[in-house]
Amino acid sequence: MILCSGENLIDFVPVSKNTEIFKACVGGSPLNTAIGLGAMNAPVYFFSRISNDFFGRKIISFLKKNNVKTNLIQKTSDKTTLGFVSNRNKPEFSFYANQTADRNLSQYDFKKNVLKKIILAHFSSISLVLKPGSETYFKIIKNLKKTSLISIDPNIRSSLIENKNNYLTRFKQFLKLADIIKLSDEDFNYLSNNNNPDKVIPNWIQKNNISFVILTLGEKGSILYTKKLRIFIKSYKVKVADTVGAGDIFQAAVINYLYKSKNLSNDQLLNLKKSDWEKCLKFASKAAAINCTKEGCYPPTEREINRFK
Repeated sequence: MILCSGENLIDFVPVSKNTEIFKACVGGSPLNTAIGLGAMNAPVYFFSRISNDFFGRKIISFLKKNNVKTNLIQKTSDKTTLGFVSNRNKPEFSFYANQTADRNLSQYDFKKNVLKKIILAHFSSISLVLKPGSETYFKIIKNLKKTSLISIDPNIRSSLIENKNNYLTRFKQFLKLADIIKLSDEDFNYLSNNNNPDKVIPNWIQKNNISFVILTLGEKGSILYTKKLRIFIKSYKVKVADTVGAGDIFQAAVINYLYKSKNLSNDQLLNLKKSDWEKCLKFASKAAAINCTKEGCYPPTEREINRFK
Protein backbone atom coordinates (compact mmCIF):
# COMPACT_ATOMS: atom_id res chain seq x y z
CA MET A 1 0.00 0.00 0.00
CA ILE A 2 0.96 3.66 -0.45
CA LEU A 3 0.63 6.11 2.43
CA CYS A 4 0.16 9.87 2.04
CA SER A 5 0.43 11.82 5.25
CA GLY A 6 0.19 15.45 6.31
CA GLU A 7 -2.05 18.47 6.25
CA ASN A 8 -5.69 18.51 5.28
CA LEU A 9 -7.57 21.76 4.97
CA ILE A 10 -10.23 23.76 3.24
CA ASP A 11 -8.96 26.12 0.54
CA PHE A 12 -11.12 29.14 -0.20
CA VAL A 13 -10.56 29.77 -3.89
CA PRO A 14 -11.83 32.77 -5.91
CA VAL A 15 -14.70 31.74 -8.16
CA SER A 16 -13.26 33.90 -10.94
CA LYS A 17 -10.68 36.60 -11.59
CA ASN A 18 -11.17 40.02 -9.97
CA THR A 19 -13.70 38.80 -7.45
CA GLU A 20 -13.95 38.62 -3.67
CA ILE A 21 -16.32 35.65 -3.81
CA PHE A 22 -14.70 32.38 -2.76
CA LYS A 23 -15.74 28.74 -2.86
CA ALA A 24 -14.62 26.11 -0.35
CA CYS A 25 -12.48 23.27 -1.76
CA VAL A 26 -10.83 20.35 0.02
CA GLY A 27 -7.05 20.76 -0.14
CA GLY A 28 -3.61 20.16 1.31
CA SER A 29 -0.61 19.03 -0.72
CA PRO A 30 -0.33 15.41 0.57
CA LEU A 31 -4.11 15.03 0.43
CA ASN A 32 -4.07 16.15 -3.23
CA THR A 33 -1.44 13.51 -3.97
CA ALA A 34 -3.58 10.91 -2.20
CA ILE A 35 -6.68 11.69 -4.27
CA GLY A 36 -4.52 11.68 -7.39
CA LEU A 37 -3.39 8.15 -6.57
CA GLY A 38 -6.96 7.15 -5.71
CA ALA A 39 -8.23 8.37 -9.08
CA MET A 40 -5.57 6.20 -10.73
CA ASN A 41 -6.74 3.17 -8.70
CA ALA A 42 -3.55 2.83 -6.69
CA PRO A 43 -3.96 1.35 -3.16
CA VAL A 44 -3.58 4.57 -1.17
CA TYR A 45 -4.27 5.45 2.47
CA PHE A 46 -4.31 8.93 4.00
CA PHE A 47 -3.01 9.47 7.53
CA SER A 48 -3.59 12.64 9.47
CA ARG A 49 -5.65 14.15 12.24
CA ILE A 50 -9.01 15.40 10.94
CA SER A 51 -11.65 17.47 12.67
CA ASN A 52 -15.16 16.29 13.52
CA ASP A 53 -16.47 19.69 12.42
CA PHE A 54 -18.44 20.36 9.22
CA PHE A 55 -15.29 20.89 7.17
CA GLY A 56 -13.63 17.77 8.57
CA ARG A 57 -16.64 15.66 7.59
CA LYS A 58 -16.43 17.18 4.11
CA ILE A 59 -12.74 16.17 3.90
CA ILE A 60 -13.44 12.56 4.97
CA SER A 61 -16.28 12.30 2.45
CA PHE A 62 -14.06 13.73 -0.30
CA LEU A 63 -11.28 11.21 0.41
CA LYS A 64 -13.70 8.27 0.29
CA LYS A 65 -15.30 9.58 -2.91
CA ASN A 66 -11.84 9.64 -4.51
CA ASN A 67 -10.97 6.04 -3.61
CA VAL A 68 -8.65 6.89 -0.69
CA LYS A 69 -8.73 4.65 2.39
CA THR A 70 -9.40 6.54 5.64
CA ASN A 71 -8.93 3.72 8.21
CA LEU A 72 -5.77 5.27 9.71
CA ILE A 73 -7.17 8.77 10.28
CA GLN A 74 -7.39 10.21 13.81
CA LYS A 75 -10.52 12.26 14.56
CA THR A 76 -10.65 15.22 16.94
CA SER A 77 -12.80 18.13 18.09
CA ASP A 78 -10.04 20.60 17.07
CA LYS A 79 -11.03 22.80 14.14
CA THR A 80 -10.04 22.36 10.50
CA THR A 81 -7.16 24.36 9.01
CA LEU A 82 -8.32 27.01 6.50
CA GLY A 83 -6.38 28.46 3.57
CA PHE A 84 -7.18 31.33 1.22
CA VAL A 85 -5.89 31.32 -2.36
CA SER A 86 -5.54 34.80 -3.83
CA ASN A 87 -4.48 34.03 -7.41
CA ARG A 88 -5.49 31.08 -9.53
CA ASN A 89 -2.71 31.14 -12.14
CA LYS A 90 0.15 31.65 -9.69
CA PRO A 91 -1.41 30.82 -6.32
CA GLU A 92 -0.59 32.81 -3.21
CA PHE A 93 -1.74 31.34 0.10
CA SER A 94 -2.77 32.63 3.52
CA PHE A 95 -3.37 30.06 6.25
CA TYR A 96 -5.35 29.97 9.48
CA ALA A 97 -3.82 27.06 11.36
CA ASN A 98 -3.63 27.97 15.03
CA GLN A 99 -4.43 24.91 17.21
CA THR A 100 -6.07 23.11 14.31
CA ALA A 101 -6.62 19.39 13.89
CA ASP A 102 -3.82 18.42 11.51
CA ARG A 103 -1.28 20.75 13.13
CA ASN A 104 -1.85 19.24 16.57
CA LEU A 105 -0.91 15.68 15.62
CA SER A 106 1.13 14.47 18.59
CA GLN A 107 1.04 10.68 18.42
CA TYR A 108 0.62 7.79 16.04
CA ASP A 109 0.25 4.04 16.39
CA PHE A 110 0.67 2.04 13.22
CA LYS A 111 0.12 -1.66 13.83
CA LYS A 112 2.89 -4.02 12.72
CA ASN A 113 0.70 -5.54 10.02
CA VAL A 114 0.11 -2.03 8.61
CA LEU A 115 3.79 -1.10 8.70
CA LYS A 116 4.68 -4.22 6.71
CA LYS A 117 2.26 -3.24 3.94
CA ILE A 118 3.53 0.31 3.36
CA ILE A 119 5.67 0.22 0.23
CA LEU A 120 6.04 4.00 -0.01
CA ALA A 121 5.14 6.88 2.30
CA HIS A 122 4.75 10.41 0.93
CA PHE A 123 5.04 13.60 3.00
CA SER A 124 4.73 17.22 1.94
CA SER A 125 4.43 20.93 2.59
CA ILE A 126 3.16 22.72 5.70
CA SER A 127 2.84 19.57 7.81
CA LEU A 128 6.66 19.45 7.70
CA VAL A 129 6.87 23.01 9.08
CA LEU A 130 4.15 23.75 11.63
CA LYS A 131 4.77 22.52 15.18
CA PRO A 132 3.88 20.44 17.10
CA GLY A 133 2.67 18.26 14.23
CA SER A 134 5.86 18.67 12.20
CA GLU A 135 7.87 16.98 14.95
CA THR A 136 5.47 14.02 14.95
CA TYR A 137 5.66 13.67 11.17
CA PHE A 138 9.46 13.75 11.41
CA LYS A 139 9.33 10.84 13.87
CA ILE A 140 6.99 8.94 11.54
CA ILE A 141 9.38 9.46 8.61
CA LYS A 142 12.34 8.16 10.64
CA ASN A 143 10.31 5.13 11.74
CA LEU A 144 8.98 4.26 8.27
CA LYS A 145 12.42 4.69 6.68
CA LYS A 146 13.34 1.30 8.17
CA THR A 147 10.84 -0.56 5.97
CA SER A 148 9.45 1.79 3.29
CA LEU A 149 10.51 4.16 0.55
CA ILE A 150 10.20 7.78 1.66
CA SER A 151 8.94 10.44 -0.77
CA ILE A 152 9.20 14.12 0.20
CA ASP A 153 7.92 17.24 -1.54
CA PRO A 154 8.93 20.37 0.42
CA ASN A 155 6.25 22.45 -1.40
CA ILE A 156 7.47 25.47 0.54
CA ARG A 157 5.11 28.09 1.93
CA SER A 158 7.69 30.65 3.03
CA SER A 159 5.14 32.76 4.94
CA LEU A 160 4.80 29.90 7.45
CA ILE A 161 8.55 29.43 8.02
CA GLU A 162 9.52 31.42 11.11
CA ASN A 163 13.26 30.81 10.83
CA LYS A 164 14.79 29.99 7.44
CA ASN A 165 18.07 28.69 8.90
CA ASN A 166 16.17 26.22 11.10
CA TYR A 167 14.14 25.06 8.11
CA LEU A 168 17.27 24.55 6.01
CA THR A 169 18.75 22.47 8.82
CA ARG A 170 15.60 20.33 8.90
CA PHE A 171 15.65 19.98 5.11
CA LYS A 172 19.19 18.56 5.33
CA GLN A 173 17.75 15.94 7.68
CA PHE A 174 15.01 15.18 5.14
CA LEU A 175 17.70 14.69 2.48
CA LYS A 176 19.25 11.95 4.61
CA LEU A 177 15.88 10.20 5.00
CA ALA A 178 14.35 10.61 1.55
CA ASP A 179 14.53 8.08 -1.27
CA ILE A 180 12.50 10.31 -3.57
CA ILE A 181 12.33 14.11 -3.68
CA LYS A 182 10.07 16.18 -5.89
CA LEU A 183 10.41 19.95 -5.73
CA SER A 184 9.51 22.97 -7.83
CA ASP A 185 11.96 25.52 -9.20
CA GLU A 186 10.63 27.98 -6.58
CA ASP A 187 11.34 25.44 -3.82
CA PHE A 188 14.84 24.90 -5.18
CA ASN A 189 15.62 28.61 -5.29
CA TYR A 190 14.52 28.99 -1.67
CA LEU A 191 16.65 26.04 -0.57
CA SER A 192 19.79 26.77 -2.58
CA ASN A 193 19.99 30.56 -2.95
CA ASN A 194 19.44 30.26 -6.71
CA ASN A 195 22.42 28.02 -7.35
CA ASN A 196 22.67 25.79 -10.42
CA PRO A 197 20.46 22.68 -9.95
CA ASP A 198 22.74 20.65 -12.22
CA LYS A 199 25.44 21.08 -9.60
CA VAL A 200 23.41 21.06 -6.39
CA ILE A 201 20.96 18.19 -6.98
CA PRO A 202 23.51 15.55 -8.10
CA ASN A 203 25.45 16.41 -4.95
CA TRP A 204 22.31 15.84 -2.84
CA ILE A 205 21.86 12.45 -4.50
CA GLN A 206 25.44 11.25 -4.08
CA LYS A 207 25.88 12.56 -0.56
CA ASN A 208 22.59 11.21 0.79
CA ASN A 209 22.06 8.11 -1.37
CA ILE A 210 18.75 9.41 -2.80
CA SER A 211 17.21 7.27 -5.56
CA PHE A 212 15.94 10.18 -7.64
CA VAL A 213 14.99 13.85 -7.57
CA ILE A 214 12.47 15.53 -9.86
CA LEU A 215 12.64 19.29 -10.37
CA THR A 216 9.47 20.72 -11.90
CA LEU A 217 9.76 23.90 -13.96
CA GLY A 218 6.12 24.87 -14.44
CA GLU A 219 5.18 25.40 -18.08
CA LYS A 220 8.79 24.72 -19.18
CA GLY A 221 8.84 21.07 -18.13
CA SER A 222 10.65 18.92 -15.57
CA ILE A 223 14.08 17.42 -14.96
CA LEU A 224 14.78 14.00 -13.46
CA TYR A 225 18.08 13.36 -11.71
CA THR A 226 19.37 9.93 -10.67
CA LYS A 227 22.87 8.72 -9.87
CA LYS A 228 23.35 7.96 -13.57
CA LEU A 229 20.89 10.11 -15.52
CA ARG A 230 19.65 13.62 -16.17
CA ILE A 231 16.45 13.69 -18.24
CA PHE A 232 14.51 16.79 -19.32
CA ILE A 233 10.88 16.49 -20.46
CA LYS A 234 8.87 19.40 -21.87
CA SER A 235 5.45 20.24 -20.44
CA TYR A 236 2.34 19.72 -22.55
CA LYS A 237 0.76 22.93 -23.82
CA VAL A 238 -2.81 23.43 -22.60
CA LYS A 239 -5.25 26.25 -21.94
CA VAL A 240 -4.73 26.83 -18.22
CA ALA A 241 -7.72 27.30 -15.92
CA ASP A 242 -5.42 27.37 -12.88
CA THR A 243 -2.35 25.56 -11.56
CA VAL A 244 -3.62 24.59 -8.09
CA GLY A 245 -2.52 21.05 -7.26
CA ALA A 246 -0.51 20.50 -10.46
CA GLY A 247 2.68 19.50 -8.62
CA ASP A 248 0.76 17.20 -6.28
CA ILE A 249 -0.93 15.42 -9.17
CA PHE A 250 2.40 15.19 -11.01
CA GLN A 251 3.90 13.38 -8.02
CA ALA A 252 0.86 11.12 -7.71
CA ALA A 253 1.32 10.10 -11.34
CA VAL A 254 5.03 9.39 -10.84
CA ILE A 255 4.33 7.17 -7.82
CA ASN A 256 1.43 5.45 -9.58
CA TYR A 257 3.51 4.72 -12.69
CA LEU A 258 6.36 3.25 -10.68
CA TYR A 259 3.97 1.21 -8.53
CA LYS A 260 2.06 -0.22 -11.49
CA SER A 261 5.30 -1.07 -13.29
CA LYS A 262 6.54 -2.83 -10.13
CA ASN A 263 9.56 -0.56 -9.72
CA LEU A 264 9.06 0.74 -6.17
CA SER A 265 12.28 -0.40 -4.54
CA ASN A 266 15.66 1.29 -4.43
CA ASP A 267 17.33 -1.51 -6.43
CA GLN A 268 14.66 -1.40 -9.12
CA LEU A 269 14.79 2.40 -9.32
CA LEU A 270 18.56 2.31 -9.69
CA ASN A 271 18.30 -0.04 -12.68
CA LEU A 272 15.50 1.73 -14.57
CA LYS A 273 16.44 2.54 -18.16
CA LYS A 274 16.29 6.03 -19.63
CA SER A 275 13.32 5.01 -21.80
CA ASP A 276 11.38 3.86 -18.70
CA TRP A 277 12.01 7.14 -16.93
CA GLU A 278 10.93 9.10 -20.00
CA LYS A 279 7.63 7.19 -20.09
CA CYS A 280 7.15 7.88 -16.37
CA LEU A 281 7.81 11.62 -16.73
CA LYS A 282 5.57 11.94 -19.78
CA PHE A 283 2.77 10.16 -17.92
CA ALA A 284 3.18 12.57 -14.98
CA SER A 285 3.40 15.62 -17.26
CA LYS A 286 0.14 14.61 -18.94
CA ALA A 287 -1.56 14.24 -15.55
CA ALA A 288 -0.37 17.69 -14.45
CA ALA A 289 -1.47 19.23 -17.76
CA ILE A 290 -4.97 17.79 -17.43
CA ASN A 291 -5.13 19.13 -13.86
CA CYS A 292 -4.30 22.63 -15.14
CA THR A 293 -7.24 22.61 -17.57
CA LYS A 294 -9.65 22.38 -14.62
CA GLU A 295 -10.40 24.71 -11.74
CA GLY A 296 -8.87 23.58 -8.44
CA CYS A 297 -7.02 20.32 -7.93
CA TYR A 298 -8.37 17.82 -10.47
CA PRO A 299 -7.20 14.17 -10.23
CA PRO A 300 -7.39 12.55 -13.69
CA THR A 301 -7.92 8.83 -14.17
CA GLU A 302 -5.37 6.61 -15.90
CA ARG A 303 -7.70 6.41 -18.88
CA GLU A 304 -7.81 10.20 -19.19
CA ILE A 305 -4.02 10.40 -18.95
CA ASN A 306 -3.39 7.66 -21.50
CA ARG A 307 -5.83 9.25 -23.97
CA PHE A 308 -4.35 12.73 -23.57
CA LYS A 309 -2.23 14.01 -26.48
